[in-house]
Amino acid sequence: MDRSALAARILKTDGVLLLVVALIHFAATPFAFRFVSSQSTPEAFVQIGPPFLLSFIVVGILLVPIGLSTVYCADSFLRGERWARVIYSFNALGVFLLPVALVTIMPARYFRAIPFFVAATLVGIVAISMALPLVLKPSGSPHPTNK
Repeated sequence: MDRSALAARILKTDGVLLLVVALIHFAATPFAFRFVSSQSTPEAFVQIGPPFLLSFIVVGILLVPIGLSTVYCADSFLRGERWARVIYSFNALGVFLLPVALVTIMPARYFRAIPFFVAATLVGIVAISMALPLVLKPSGSPHPTNK
């Protein structure tokens, strides 16, 4: 397999993994919401419950287009199309910042929750692997079939 084809395969895999993380996020929403409810007074929960739920759902919603656009641009990235590289670079930067935020903000005890740990691990793996296509297929190098 040539480097360009490997880069495209990584993009597709990363996009699918981001969709899996979105599904985990949606599936974990009721558990996270109950946890926040159980840790708050009823008065406090009335205030923090809706914004918490909104932000939790928004993250899952935003992971879907990032995952889909990463998969969608894979073949165009393979052909050396500039727009695909730009979209993918933005996606890679955003995904790279997710584990940085997780490690910086979240206390270690949250990583003991299996869904959180699995999602955080997948995001970390994807964040690292999303750099690979940018290295494997430098900017301006078309796929050998496009010369």
